[in-house]
Amino acid sequence: TSSRRRNESDRAVGEAASSFNDSAEEAEKIDKYRMGAAISFAVMLLVIGIPLWWKTTEVHRAALPYSQIEAMDPSSVTIRMKIWVSASSPTRTSNIIMLLKSSLVDHQVLKVDALPLKMGLDDVTFEVFEKHNSRWLPETLGNLILVEVPSLNGSDILFTNDRIVYFSPNADVNVLARLVKEHLLHDYNLVSKVVSIVSPQNLSVKDDTFLNALRASPSYDVVLTVINSDPEHLAVNWDVASDLRRYFQPLLNQVDDISSHHVKSQWLYLLDLGETPKMDSAGVNVLSFSQLPHIITPLEKRLGSGISKNPCVHLVLYIVGCTQIPLKFLTEPGDYVDSMISPQWGGIQLLNPEPENCENGTVLEPNSKQVIGLFTSQFHSLLGIQQMTTDGVVNVTKRNGPLLRGWELDSLYRTRIVEQITSASLTLQSLSKLLGEIGNIVINEEVASSINLAVDHVYKARQLLDDGKLLEALEFSKSAFSASERAFSDPSLLALLYFPDDQKYAVYIPLFLPIMIPVLMSLKKIYSWMFSRSAIPDVKAD
Repeated sequence: TSSRRRNESDRAVGEAASSFNDSAEEAEKIDKYRMGAAISFAVMLLVIGIPLWWKTTEVHRAALPYSQIEAMDPSSVTIRMKIWVSASSPTRTSNIIMLLKSSLVDHQVLKVDALPLKMGLDDVTFEVFEKHNSRWLPETLGNLILVEVPSLNGSDILFTNDRIVYFSPNADVNVLARLVKEHLLHDYNLVSKVVSIVSPQNLSVKDDTFLNALRASPSYDVVLTVINSDPEHLAVNWDVASDLRRYFQPLLNQVDDISSHHVKSQWLYLLDLGETPKMDSAGVNVLSFSQLPHIITPLEKRLGSGISKNPCVHLVLYIVGCTQIPLKFLTEPGDYVDSMISPQWGGIQLLNPEPENCENGTVLEPNSKQVIGLFTSQFHSLLGIQQMTTDGVVNVTKRNGPLLRGWELDSLYRTRIVEQITSASLTLQSLSKLLGEIGNIVINEEVASSINLAVDHVYKARQLLDDGKLLEALEFSKSAFSASERAFSDPSLLALLYFPDDQKYAVYIPLFLPIMIPVLMSLKKIYSWMFSRSAIPDVKAD
């Protein structure tokens, strides 16, 4: 009996142990599935999900040449040029060269190399040299030739339309050097142009010609507007388009390398200038220069200047109504003039009809050459060309119609190159600083390409200026200016500015937090399960 009971007890213990082992194996199997699922969720979220989210939400920022941009110096531009001198003797030539070098030593932008010129002529006279001057004209734009000739009519120094200056043996070489420096080289204006861009608050230039100049742009719209204020009593006949092509287009063709100009014309009727003229003691209706802003502001609304993205140059011919003739502009010194110029905007010209046009209804036909000539002069000022006054010492050859003289064109080239290089460098540095400070600005490949192009062409333009190659430098400076402006104004730069990092986290944290908390808590259980399995002994039945 005792043995039977012992056997039954052992059998019960064995069955209990077997049942316990089966339960433990089943529980362990369930734990494996549960921990496997937890590990899968953790891997999916932490190893795949978060890196994928981080990659898909990161801001694309193409590589940029930050070091090259930082190395730029917008306030420093150097232009090299040459002046060849030919005098009656080698000694006099050397003296003039030494004097030129000493007088130009204070130049900050222009670096001048003065060199002797061998003419190869037995008799150097004004007539002979003018006849064969094409043999000595500088092949490179921006260079000058100073030639001494036995006599000049009317003055000791003559500035020609080409890049040649004649001077007589009686000419004071100190005066010659001063005139060349002040009227042909314009280094001070180049320095002022740089200052006006880099630190305009330090600009002290009060020259009207400098202030009138248009800002650099690859292209402009030139709009000539004819306003007939009294069409009921005035009949006007003028082929504007034809006269523009004849008298004005040659000038635009000459400066086409600097920028393109699209010429348009329009007629407006029944418009006044918006200001009531006052009759003075001489019986003349006058408008003062101080009234110009009040004239332009309402007038501009009717001129259609907003129809193009290009800067617009307005040339307005206002045909005075019969009730207001004669109408003149009154300058500050008290002089009557027929035109006014508005800086960086354009010019207005008054055309007073003759009494018979009003009384007899005679058709008014403007003197197109005179009208376009005045507009051409205004356009010269808007380009930044200084009007040179002559005196008894120096004389200037009359221009060939509307065309600029060779040295005026060189001066315009230099000014525009300096402006475009300085503006491009400053724009690139501002953009580089902005992109460095705001990390979530998108820099796509198109913007990066524009920036790289601008940087490359700025350095090439500077190198070409140092080699004295104005025309080639102009092309690269224009390209750099356009590329830098295009990069700075690219709309893709603003694509993610409305969604900064703090807002991004504020949106995604509430989304991921309910998922992350259970996963993070399960990591502890996964850790305990993985490192405690080996510590649990297997239970075996005896």
